[in-house]
Amino acid sequence: MKTCEIIDLNVDSLPGIGKIVCLDEVESTQAVARELALEGASEKTLVVANTQTAGKGRLGREWESACGGLYMTLLLTPETDLKFLPDLSVLSGEAVAQTLSALYGIKTRIKKPNDVYALHPRRRKWLKISGVLTESASINKAPNWLLLGIGVNLNNTVALDTAVSVKAIKGAAVPREEFLREFFRVFWLRYAAWEYSSQAKSS
Repeated sequence: MKTCEIIDLNVDSLPGIGKIVCLDEVESTQAVARELALEGASEKTLVVANTQTAGKGRLGREWESACGGLYMTLLLTPETDLKFLPDLSVLSGEAVAQTLSALYGIKTRIKKPNDVYALHPRRRKWLKISGVLTESASINKAPNWLLLGIGVNLNNTVALDTAVSVKAIKGAAVPREEFLREFFRVFWLRYAAWEYSSQAKSS
């Protein structure tokens, strides 16, 4: 059995993150983050795990969660109406795609509402490299908290022939923290613009 690399992330190195919860094996980062949200955890708490035993995608589909991948959930409290929340999945997928392109030169495209595909240059196929899952709790038609779950195939071995990892495309492992730093740099800019725009549309 392969031993996962120990997660050791520095909160100061990740833009905008207030607290990091690093775990080895969990049912899902979404489940852990949900418990933290119900316990009153602060916004911008990030849950990251080495592996998930019951990772899920949209519509309850199973998400492969082997060692080497990036599995995370971010706790947010957006100031917006519930009707705008579906836009966050696409926004987050675009941030993942932009990060993959900027860091590794990978050609990407978004499959709405929540998947990111990468072009495998040797196989000449578009294959799934990332998925996004959102979940929210609301009070008076406004979100009380929102969980943004993201899985990215970084260095993990992918069993499905419809999926691919960064390592498979580039031929070498990539640092998880490098991806996270760039992702959150991109994400917060898009998130702020989305929150501002949705507030303007609601007023």
